[in-house]
Order: sequence, then C-alpha cells, then structure tokens
Amino acid sequence: MMKRITIITILCVLIVALSGCTTPSPTPANPTATPAAQAGYPLTFTDFFGKTTTIDKQPERIVSLSAANTEMLFALGLGSKIVGTDDYSDYPAEARNITHVSGYSGVSYEKIMAINPDVIFVEDIVGEEAVTSLRDKGYKVVEVKNNNMTMIVENIELMGRVTNTESNATALVNDINARMDNISAKTAGLNESQKPAVLLLAGYLSGQPIYVYGANTYGDDMIKLDGGINAAGNITEYKVMSTEAIIAADPDYIIIPVDDVMTTQSDFDNFRNGNESWMQGLSAVKNGNVIQVDGNVMMHPGPRMPDAAMVIARAIHPELFS
Repeated sequence: MMKRITIITILCVLIVALSGCTTPSPTPANPTATPAAQAGYPLTFTDFFGKTTTIDKQPERIVSLSAANTEMLFALGLGSKIVGTDDYSDYPAEARNITHVSGYSGVSYEKIMAINPDVIFVEDIVGEEAVTSLRDKGYKVVEVKNNNMTMIVENIELMGRVTNTESNATALVNDINARMDNISAKTAGLNESQKPAVLLLAGYLSGQPIYVYGANTYGDDMIKLDGGINAAGNITEYKVMSTEAIIAADPDYIIIPVDDVMTTQSDFDNFRNGNESWMQGLSAVKNGNVIQVDGNVMMHPGPRMPDAAMVIARAIHPELFS
C-alpha cells in the first residue's frame, strides 16, 4: 500500500491522459530516426528548467527516466537507440524489454554507468538531487516537465532537436494538434450552460487522499477542449481535493483512470457504486456518470493525448461524439 501511495505523490507532479473505451488512434506512420540535414553538432540547447547543455554528436545511446518521455522518444522513431528506461516505461510494448535503470527505489547510477548513454532525458518527478548527481557525474541531461499540453508539445520539439529528428517531431506535433482540433471543432459552439462540470482524478485508493487534475494540467486542457468545466479548476496543478470540496463541487461527471496501481478495479467499483457514505449524494454517482478510463494512457502524457481527450469527449458529450 505504501508503494502505491508514494506513486500517487510522484504522479501529482506529472502526468497523463485517458482512453479506455476506444481503440487508440495510431501515431504518425512508424517514423524512423532519419537525420535532418540542417542539424549540426556540437549542439547547445536549453531545457525547460533553463539548464544549458552542449552535446558533441548526435545521440546514439539514450536513457529515458520517465514513461512519458519514453513514449515520446519511441514516437520520434528512436526506440532502437534507447538503452535504459525506468520501471514504469511500458508503452509501446518494446519498452518493457529495455534495461531498467530507475524506479521506485531510485536511480541506479551503476546501471547508467554500465550502459554509457550519450544523453539522458529526465522529468522533474525524478527529483533535483538525482538530476544534479547525474550532471555532476558528467552526463548530458535534458530535464523536462509534462504538466500541460503546451509543455508536452514543446518537449517533443526539444527532443527532436537534441536527437536530430526534428522532421519527425514536427510531424508528430502536427498530428497531435490536428486531432485535438478535430475535437474542439465540435465543442467550440457550446455555451456555458451546455458544459458539464467534470472531475478528473489522478487516481483513487479507498480511504486515501484523492489527487485531482487542477488548473495548468493537461487534464484541465482536455476537459476544456472537450466542452467541459473542470470541477477542480480552483486547484492548481496536481493536488489533493478533500471529500468536502468534492461534495461542494458536485461534478456532473467523475472520470477515474484504472491501471491497477493508482486505482484498482475494485477501488473504481467502490466509487462508482457510492460505497462510502460521502459519495452517495454526488450527482455523478446517482446518475451513473462515474466513468472508467485506461490509466496507462492517462499517465503517459504525449502522443496518445488525443485518444485520451476523445474518451472524455465521448463520455461527456455523446450527442457530439457518437
């Protein structure tokens, strides 16, 4: 139980979006890491946190220390160059077979030393102590933050620049934007009275604090894009929302990602059925609008964000998304 609670806390500083009721749309046709003619090395770049780094050559050995970054790198056609990942990198399936160098117990510097990467992509959830230690050991580190859709797109573009796959990054970003635009085109005409209040949980474990997607998160971005109002919009980023606050907000829909870690099937069923007394008066519970989505997609912000957004859209506006 403690392990699962700790993962919730980690997730509250990061991650990603849903799709349980539909088959995920494919990302742009199997890109390969073809060097862009305009790219040149040595290459100096600045990451999200303002750290400037210079790499001498196009990276051939890449480490990713977050599941979201791993999925982005694969979508850029770099899967064959990834030599190390974290324990949670499980998409696409090939990622599961790559050497794990980080996880619940922390970063394994010995394993990283053994695989000798040219560049390491980390997310802020890894922790500043680990990031500083990697830099002090001489590794080229790119640190990103995947809080919202703008950051996600900028990180894909930065990864493309660092790895000399800028054309693939451009194609991937264009695909994500086009699919999001297809959704917003159907919801743009809704007035405020037609927008339901939606509460998107980062996970639910019975009896434990409930973390939600507040303002300035990709969950908030998706709810608005899908023609909803974020019931946790007065909360910033990923934080705890009390049961009293949830009762007061009384959302029309409650969306819960199920992945057997952040939320088990039995935990979801407990919420859906209103098995705790505080839940029984919630409109979403009484009206059957507690919605299960695929936690794997929700927790990996990146190329599958349009799939996640579509799931929410179909749940809250079935009249627009049949």
